[in-house]
Amino acid sequence: MSETMVTAGEACQERVALQVTDAEKVFGGKGVTTTALNGLSLTVPEGEFVAVMGPSGSGKSTLLNCIATIEKLTAGSIVVGGKEVTSLKGRALTRFRRDELGFIFQDSNLLDTLTGSENIALALSVKGVNAREIPALVGKAAQELGVRDVLEKFPSQMSGGQRQRVAAARALVTDPTLILADEPTGALDSRNARIMMDCLTSMNETRGVTIVMVTHDAFAASFAHRVVFMRDGAIFNEVRRGEATRTEMFDRIMRVQAFLGGEARHDA
Repeated sequence: MSETMVTAGEACQERVALQVTDAEKVFGGKGVTTTALNGLSLTVPEGEFVAVMGPSGSGKSTLLNCIATIEKLTAGSIVVGGKEVTSLKGRALTRFRRDELGFIFQDSNLLDTLTGSENIALALSVKGVNAREIPALVGKAAQELGVRDVLEKFPSQMSGGQRQRVAAARALVTDPTLILADEPTGALDSRNARIMMDCLTSMNETRGVTIVMVTHDAFAASFAHRVVFMRDGAIFNEVRRGEATRTEMFDRIMRVQAFLGGEARHDA
């Protein structure tokens, strides 16, 4: 596998969107503890699409939660867009979450009582965008994600794939520094998973959005520029796409997953 692997700490010369340094996260206390992150460091340049993979319990979700400031590190630092986020509190923390991050969850997390348009617009309203500007911004994001036809529908009237793409439009519309995607294809069938990943790729390529995606799915991960594999709370290794096709990237990921004992849900 050596031809497809690189050292996890490889230096990066580009402008950095995310810098995680010596991250540690320990849960529990009184002699009973679990180490979820164990000295992990990760650099993500602006405009990169990174997938994070690894077996259950490897620390993937904890890493995402710490970047999102849902969990707080025990030690180490996280810098997003030049801001050290581990020390943010109160209004500064609220502003960071509102202005710098976009979220896409496995179950979309749309508000059932709002239409697609209103769900997307809510992110702009919370940010304080002028009400006159919101319709155009919502329309642009909906067009990019292919959901203009469901803007007036409620989530219960949408398919699972449509809900996920509305959620992606909601994440994109505020122009965040970083989009965090947690198993965005986990609840989708193969067809809708492909559509969703094409949309994320388009977001990354046309707007230069930086994306960090946690996934168990080798098919989804094969769309990324780089796949980071975690094991026991640390980065085990990486696969970079480079000039490889997506199918070749999928094969590389599968080889590493076989080594780690993982499985993919989709065919390439």
